[in-house]
Amino acid sequence: MTQSFPCPFLNREVELTQEREGHIAETHPGTLPDYLGQLAETLLAPDQIRTSARDERALLFSKWFTTIRTGRYLVVVVVSDTPPERHWIITTYTARRLSGGKVVWPMEN
Repeated sequence: MTQSFPCPFLNREVELTQEREGHIAETHPGTLPDYLGQLAETLLAPDQIRTSARDERALLFSKWFTTIRTGRYLVVVVVSDTPPERHWIITTYTARRLSGGKVVWPMEN
């Protein structure tokens, strides 16, 4: 079953397929389903959005949570395909710091 999450930055729903959820749970143990609420919150109100250095179609949404271990970012990687327009989560993971790619939001002065 596919889940959908609102993403104001993309002005669309973002999909999380059962296959991707299984991949994330296997590759990043302890991330899903434990932090599904934080995943939704990250897409809804990220602290930062970066481009991906690995895939030009992907954006990395991140948000800091003190409730993840001793404080970590949750990073949600969203791939956008067109046509048809589709946004889907390829992976999610936790990180102590953010790096790589270019910051696209918030725009720095």
